[in-house]
Amino acid sequence: MTTPAKNLSDLLHFHVSEVRKGEASKSDLELSGTIDRTADVQEGRCFLLLHGQDVLIGLGGDLKVLDAVRGAASFNTCDGPAPEVVVGSEMAYVRLWQPYQVWMVVEPRWKWNREQFHATDAIARVVDTSDVSILQGEEVRKWVEIRQAGKETGLARFYPVLPSGKAKLPPVGPDNTVKGGWDHAHCELCSGDINAEEYGYIDLSEHWVCDECYHKYVEKHDLSFIQ
Repeated sequence: MTTPAKNLSDLLHFHVSEVRKGEASKSDLELSGTIDRTADVQEGRCFLLLHGQDVLIGLGGDLKVLDAVRGAASFNTCDGPAPEVVVGSEMAYVRLWQPYQVWMVVEPRWKWNREQFHATDAIARVVDTSDVSILQGEEVRKWVEIRQAGKETGLARFYPVLPSGKAKLPPVGPDNTVKGGWDHAHCELCSGDINAEEYGYIDLSEHWVCDECYHKYVEKHDLSFIQ
């Protein structure tokens, strides 16, 4: 039996009964209402998704369950200016996913191309931290950060600098360039690697999904990857 696809209406929803301006910042909102199945909700950071014109708007903030029996809950936005929310709004709740990751799957006009991923150079720098991480029984205070050369994507990868030198670090040239160091992309939906010369699907913002997730979720506009 084929499992039916999950859409936005199948997600948990927050039902707004009261809207107030935030006390700390007038650009924030304090929402009161109820949420479906509070047993499936974790308090704290999450997104509520609101349909705008041709876009799915994500309100980032903190959710608190006030009464688990009746589903009473409150939500305070804290990610900058919030869009207008009216009493009676119903917003889908997601915790571990960004709004764009939901929208890229449910929006049929989202543009995708199947392409081969090619490795590109990366730029490396050493990052000193005041925090100590224990890896392989050793104290790590330094990391090698690499970012894709020539692009400001905000993405970075980190390699630990172990005092013993056991960790395999990327070969960094004198100009801090790692030849072919940006050698894989991560699927937005399963976090699996799309390695150099492998095929996947890429959107106009250079988000990648693997072949399997594209056919399983994107092609069917199925949100079943959201538990």
